[in-house]
Amino acid sequence: MYSIKDLERISSMKAHTIRIWEQRYGLLEPERTDTNIRLYNDEQLKKLLNVCTLLNRGMKISKISKLTKDQLAGEIERIIAEPVHDDVQVEAIISQALIAIATYDVLLFESLFSNAVRTFGMHEIYEKILYPLLVRTGLMWIKDDLLPSQEHFLSNLIRQKIFSAINHLPYPQNPEQKWVLFLDEQEDHEIGLLFAHYLIREHGHAVIYLGARVPYKDLLFVIAQCKPTHIYSFIVSNRPEDRVEKYFHQLKTDFSDHAVCISGGDKKTVEMAQKMGIISIKSISSLIEILNKNAN
Repeated sequence: MYSIKDLERISSMKAHTIRIWEQRYGLLEPERTDTNIRLYNDEQLKKLLNVCTLLNRGMKISKISKLTKDQLAGEIERIIAEPVHDDVQVEAIISQALIAIATYDVLLFESLFSNAVRTFGMHEIYEKILYPLLVRTGLMWIKDDLLPSQEHFLSNLIRQKIFSAINHLPYPQNPEQKWVLFLDEQEDHEIGLLFAHYLIREHGHAVIYLGARVPYKDLLFVIAQCKPTHIYSFIVSNRPEDRVEKYFHQLKTDFSDHAVCISGGDKKTVEMAQKMGIISIKSISSLIEILNKNAN
């Protein structure tokens, strides 16, 4: 059950506006506690998110309020299926994905993802849908609008999809570049690293993927054994500046014969990396630029 403040935070629609819609159009039908506090269930949340999507599309609330449940669902499906790559279509997909997460609806998420792959392709899905969805759900979790289990549910679905996409790529026979991808012992969030894995493989290069929380001594062993051209990691968690500096110095000292690459971190982290000769990869396009160069 959700309070009206919960609906406001999840949908970005003001609680005052939601109340007006209830009174004027009967749009939502909340239950009420003994003290007359409104409570909304999953179905009410779904309806509100769908209404917000149609409003963003330009449909008037007076018209939306007259749609039946099936008609409302049909309008949303039509927006998602449109071949035009506009912001409203992306927002519709994200809203539907939020519904899938809130209700643990695997089939809905599978359908959304499959349709999005056909419409956008993996690159645009990550930039336009998956990354914004992760940001939004992360903020919702911080504000207690999302259960930890719901956030984990989403993260694992996305991980499965990226792993599946990687598995469909042929492994290169004579790659010009060999990358070791890892997160250090303080990092858990590997979806960005996983998508980098996909991009590197898609461009015909080899990847040794170590994943999250890799002990530094193990990293030393792997680098010595595999002799990669590039070493790549992400910084997601907040860290004291002196620890970041020490970590970068260690990477640059121990792996001076390799191209050391980092993504993430704030402006100071990026500047520090660049001063120490570490490559700061700030976007998908900057990673692709490196992947299109010869290893030498």
